[in-house]
Amino acid sequence: MFAMGGRLCGGRVYGRWPGLAPEVLYEGRDLDLTTDFRTVCGEALSRHLGQKDLGKVFPGFRNSSQTMGLVV
Repeated sequence: MFAMGGRLCGGRVYGRWPGLAPEVLYEGRDLDLTTDFRTVCGEALSRHLGQKDLGKVFPGFRNSSQTMGLVV
């Protein structure tokens, strides 16, 4: 996922890099998911747009109180 905008803390890669070894690839060919897109979108929604109840946007999603530090 790419995120762009003036209020983002850019210049780095966020998330965990699992590597490209065959044993860590999903189905032996693709990078495995390491970050739920709702965590990224949820931080932007809460910090930039003020939506504190992410359950209204992503029903059933339980975001930890820890943010990624993506949005200023």
